[in-house]
Amino acid sequence: MEAATDKESVAAFVEETLAGSGWEVESIRHRVDRVDPPNSYWSVFAVEIYKDGEERDLRLVARGALNPEAWEKLSARLERHGAGNPCDPINGIGYPRLFPDTWHAYWFYPYDLSMSNLPLANDPIRMAAVLLGLDKPEDMLAGARHIEVERVRYLPEVSAILRYTIDVGGSRNVIFGKVQPGRRGLRTNGIVEGLWQASAKYPGFLKLPRPLGYVEEMNMLIEEGIRGKPLGGSRTSAEFMLVPEAAAEALAVIHESRVDNDERITIEAELARLDKVAEKFAYVHPDGHFLLRDLITHMRERVQRTVEEEWLPTHGDLKYDQFMVHNDEFTLLDFDYYATAETSYDLGKFCAYLVPSRPKDWRDSVAVEEGRVRFIRRYRELRPHATLHRFGVYEALQFALRAMSAMWMQKPGWHRVAETYLVLGFERLKSRLPE
Repeated sequence: MEAATDKESVAAFVEETLAGSGWEVESIRHRVDRVDPPNSYWSVFAVEIYKDGEERDLRLVARGALNPEAWEKLSARLERHGAGNPCDPINGIGYPRLFPDTWHAYWFYPYDLSMSNLPLANDPIRMAAVLLGLDKPEDMLAGARHIEVERVRYLPEVSAILRYTIDVGGSRNVIFGKVQPGRRGLRTNGIVEGLWQASAKYPGFLKLPRPLGYVEEMNMLIEEGIRGKPLGGSRTSAEFMLVPEAAAEALAVIHESRVDNDERITIEAELARLDKVAEKFAYVHPDGHFLLRDLITHMRERVQRTVEEEWLPTHGDLKYDQFMVHNDEFTLLDFDYYATAETSYDLGKFCAYLVPSRPKDWRDSVAVEEGRVRFIRRYRELRPHATLHRFGVYEALQFALRAMSAMWMQKPGWHRVAETYLVLGFERLKSRLPE
């Protein structure tokens, strides 16, 4: 894994790929890792290249296996889905190149093992047909000159978000597209349409992007562009101090919306998931393994002693960074994990993610505690009859899942961060709900 993901190996592969093209490497920066012991990992690198004054920003993925059986499965999938075709990120598609001796492969975005339609979503000519309603080849070619495609975020085999800027007749319109494996975007489109209607009953409480449709050919959800910027992570900023009340209002509307969905999040399934995570911890963080096992035991005991809460539709991934902010107004994004769950599921999630992984000083901790109290207080004002018997369980659950994410991402110091999350999980499980 280290040999496949160090900068020297990546640089050598990029230089070989660009040989003879005239393009030169300006920089290679490591972006993110994900390790899933005992089988797999991937790393993403930003590759800046230039030629005759033109610059490009490529994304290279190193995807590999941690044992022979996992490599056999991965390489077979890659061979079925493009490996062996030319790796040409400049004029074509950066198809996978396999390295059997080190059990890894490289590829370039927009190739993706689980989203074979992603290159179409990055093609201005194809998008001219989708966004401008053109069907003749010559019209699509002409229309492509008015469409700018920009990659916003890419997580290999999970999702890609793209920004489309359409410049026609002197006016510029921005539309966002999200590509995912399968037909998950179609499901999200229906949910957001329902929530759009429900939000009209509670003006100002839930603001969300307007859905514009679903493109079957690309498995892509399309939504209108929204004004503002992503909420930053500074816990003491004025904007961050405002988000708890906005989040409570948005969640209260979702809980009252009754918008149907086909997925259900149960505490039993979540704890079973943590059982598997604990086994993965044993490979890379034995102390964390025992801490997590103990926390899971205490969570199960608490579940047995508490009454089941009301089952309601919920966002499924309510965190501060799911909000865009503009003039102190907040827009909630990303309804891909929308499901039915007990009342406290997203309440616990929002509170757990208020806590920074590395606080700058005591002011961050004070701001988090104040925000947590305001969030819960505002929610209970809007839904005074809500039962929150299992709030502590769900908040502890999210700290355990944050420890899992720290293990996946493998950032420097992650062992200490994961242990901190697990200790916080114990503390929240035992503490009383704020008044």
